[in-house]
Amino acid sequence: MYTLGSVRLQRLKTQGTQSSRPHNAKKGISPVIATIILIAITIVIAIAVAGWVFGLFGSYSRTQAVTIVASASSCTPSSCQIMVSNQGGSAVTVVSASINGMSASSLGGTQTISAGGSGTVVVYFPSSNSYIAGQTVQVQLGLSNGNTLSTTLVVNSS
Repeated sequence: MYTLGSVRLQRLKTQGTQSSRPHNAKKGISPVIATIILIAITIVIAIAVAGWVFGLFGSYSRTQAVTIVASASSCTPSSCQIMVSNQGGSAVTVVSASINGMSASSLGGTQTISAGGSGTVVVYFPSSNSYIAGQTVQVQLGLSNGNTLSTTLVVNSS
């Protein structure tokens, strides 16, 4: 029994068994487990940030994979037939062309390339220029998405 001023306090016993754990023991996870959890969380966050920054997930990428297939393209003294492959998610249109820096006189063939498809664009040389077999020409195509494709081809005899 304890006395505090004029108030008497009695020590009450709780029902049930006494805990075998000492009063100064701590509850919680061990420092080793806490360290492993923190390292795992740090690694997951680092992978997520790296994926976003370097575009590994591709969700923020808006570039279209439109390329010239040089092995399937050819030139004659009057025109070039350019095979264009579109591996992007939307169709693109060839809106302009130039040969050696000069605008082409006209375009023919497939000018709109559907998503996942390919087509041949015919680029006619300007009438003021004449090219001979064996000469190399630099062909540039302007696309509706603002990109420019470029390739170098050799003029064939026919």
